[in-house]
Amino acid sequence: MADFKVHLYGAVATSSLAALSVYSFGWTGPRQTLVLFLVGVAGGLLPDIDCPKSNPIRGFFALLGVVLAFGMTFSFVGRVPLPGLALIWALVFVTVRYGIFVLFARYTVHRGIWHSWLAALAAGLASANLAYHAVGLTAWESWLAGLFMVLGYLTHLTLDEIASVDLQGRRIKRSLGSALKPFSLERPWTSLAMLLLVLLLGVSAPTLAPVLAVADHYGLDVAMLRARLLGGGA
Repeated sequence: MADFKVHLYGAVATSSLAALSVYSFGWTGPRQTLVLFLVGVAGGLLPDIDCPKSNPIRGFFALLGVVLAFGMTFSFVGRVPLPGLALIWALVFVTVRYGIFVLFARYTVHRGIWHSWLAALAAGLASANLAYHAVGLTAWESWLAGLFMVLGYLTHLTLDEIASVDLQGRRIKRSLGSALKPFSLERPWTSLAMLLLVLLLGVSAPTLAPVLAVADHYGLDVAMLRARLLGGGA
């Protein structure tokens, strides 16, 4: 398995190249390009969410707790006095950072379902949904965010597989094939749960119309994709 620095540098390299590419095409401005780069780097670190002892994952749940705490607290502004708002913030943060984190750590296995193509797709769709419904970005910007998340995620899985081959020792480690896999055969129920999550996120995802329009602009044949994804609409 590749270490944290390798994953970080790998995600930085691929995300930088991709971000500069979309910027050169005129698809994004400077700020959007920077955000996409950061999303790609985050995706490059996300698969190790199933390794709860790592500091990056503890930091991830702490950040998630802060974001959700503010999101929940803002909905009560004007209806609850300041001490109550502070209490709501603290309860949400502690629940996410410690409660949900402990449950997640107990029921996840390293290199399980989170190290799979299916999880990469779920992370990409989740990013697109959050960008569109929570942040308020356009459908096109949201899909770019989802794409960068998937790019970073797959970079992580690929680096793990490369690290499974010891060229100097001329041997293949037992971990080969445990990262870059479609889904987890050892835990079919978690794979099924992840598949259901992908389907739900797909239903709530932003429209693919701008993506198909860009493909049409560059002369790609998207008739079949349009028929399948948009129900045959023109």
